[in-house]
Amino acid sequence: MRVYLVRHGKASKDPAIPSDAERPLTSRGRSDAEAIARLVAASGIHVHQIRHSGLLRAAQTAEILGALLNPPGGVVAVDGLLFDDPVEPLARALLQEPEPVMFVGHNPFMERLVGLLLTGSPDRVPVSLGTSSTICLENTEGVWSALWVLHRELVAGGDND
Repeated sequence: MRVYLVRHGKASKDPAIPSDAERPLTSRGRSDAEAIARLVAASGIHVHQIRHSGLLRAAQTAEILGALLNPPGGVVAVDGLLFDDPVEPLARALLQEPEPVMFVGHNPFMERLVGLLLTGSPDRVPVSLGTSSTICLENTEGVWSALWVLHRELVAGGDND
């Protein structure tokens, strides 16, 4: 079983935006997410569903991915993907997933989830996930491994923050 974890694209820090939940992608965040989505789609990756945290920047990133991946289960908001949510419930639920899925969320949640799956501890983070970063994890007989990590600077150029 494969799972794809995506950190949302770069989001606006405009102080005029009324709440954190309403922060949209910047133009760079949108172009980075589009570049990642094009590469993932061109690689022939198929997912049954794309799930996101419900915050605007994650929803926008998920919609960009969904437009190119066309998951049969659609693009949906789910609970449990916010910055400080515990990672253990999702880690357990992943073992029950019958088909590949993609999750779009936030740090430190995403890095902590990767840490738990790969090292057994959410406090041991084996990979840094900058904005728009995507990691493919595979579970074989109860053991998770990282198949690849894609950072935005590989497709968009420049530094990653």
